[in-house]
Amino acid sequence: MGNMGDYRVIKLNKKGAKDVSALFKEVWSTSYDYPEEWREKRAMSEEEVKKEMESGYFFFGVRMESKGKLLGAYKVSVAEKGCFGEQVSVLPGYRNRGAASAIYEHFINFGNEHKCKVNYVNILVDSEPCKRVMEKYNFHKTGEPWEQSRGMLVQTYERKM
Repeated sequence: MGNMGDYRVIKLNKKGAKDVSALFKEVWSTSYDYPEEWREKRAMSEEEVKKEMESGYFFFGVRMESKGKLLGAYKVSVAEKGCFGEQVSVLPGYRNRGAASAIYEHFINFGNEHKCKVNYVNILVDSEPCKRVMEKYNFHKTGEPWEQSRGMLVQTYERKM
């Protein structure tokens, strides 16, 4: 579905739900910048992933050409406003190595393919790595920071397509 350098981004189906769940559990269990209740919600079970797939969410995984293992994943929903990307997750050992860039390049292509007016995401207000990705891919702040979960301020960013 997309080949960004050594990374391949592929659409995942229910057969991949177990791998997504394992990845989310590993990533979110140590994402200490987020409140515990949010991390628990993001560490989805295989059944929760399948239910979201059935309800219209698209799940994508990132693999390295040389390794079959899932290194990252994210999900997208398509709404009237545009494409909403969330739960971007990359295994700790693969951060700062291009996996998130592969995800965002894929997300932009997905938005174009689905004729979305905008792509948008919510990021932690104080997350420097997320801010760098927003800048790199021309996402801009929209609105004011808001509390997505108790004690967790996020900023919505969007990119016009």
